[in-house]
Amino acid sequence: MLSLSKYHGCGNDFLITEEKGLTPAQKCALSKNLCERHTGIGADGMIFLKSDPLTMEIYNSDGSSAPMCGNGIRCFAKYVLDRNIITQNDFYVHTEAGRKALHIHSKYPFSVSVNMGKASFDPHDTMLKDQRLINYPLRIENRLFDITTVFMTTLHTVLFVDQEPVHTLKKFGKVIHEHPLFPQKTNVNFVRVINRSHLSVSTYERGAGMTLACGSGCCAAAYVAWLQKLVDSQVHISLPKGTLQIQIDEQECLIMRGGAEKIMDAFVTIPVL
Repeated sequence: MLSLSKYHGCGNDFLITEEKGLTPAQKCALSKNLCERHTGIGADGMIFLKSDPLTMEIYNSDGSSAPMCGNGIRCFAKYVLDRNIITQNDFYVHTEAGRKALHIHSKYPFSVSVNMGKASFDPHDTMLKDQRLINYPLRIENRLFDITTVFMTTLHTVLFVDQEPVHTLKKFGKVIHEHPLFPQKTNVNFVRVINRSHLSVSTYERGAGMTLACGSGCCAAAYVAWLQKLVDSQVHISLPKGTLQIQIDEQECLIMRGGAEKIMDAFVTIPVL
């Protein structure tokens, strides 16, 4: 029997459980099986909690691991608060993308801010073979996109679009995500500028496909838009099932603020892995 909980942040949903000595292969298998929306519980990813120090490990729905997840870490914060694993308003969470500082603003309704750190164009971080992709012209079928790729706790590619139907974003997102430019594949963020303090973002996530929200992708989108002088340093981001606030501070760190909600608790019988 495996005890787990399901949470979502702006519609981006996760199964969360304690790690309890599971191997990476077991975590991969659990994530693929339990996140499957027809034969499992269904989720965009699975998060494993480790203690001493408080650590979040995340696996995508296809079983691949990810260094960090912006919506996932807010769900993780709500989970550890609900279970009294943490009781203070300020704490740290260790991730493969480094230690992240969190501050809980409100428990009811739940609101937390996360210092996501700085974005990087360094080819060592983006793994782009000594190449920086900034406003890089990329032709996909009959469309020409100017793409910018940045490491924001994980790899993100940002491009600005007008209003587009979801099936079009999914088609182009998949092609860009698998493009030979990206040996490790990339998350793809389609960004619409509404005004200087308001963006709308849709994301094709590496390892999950089109999702309702991507916190680190929103940070990447806000940062690239700010660098291109399209928005100010505080941005409101609209998503299909929620909103996020992104602030770029004086050190150019990205501070993400938003909520998370618990969906369910469950006990799952699993085979020996």
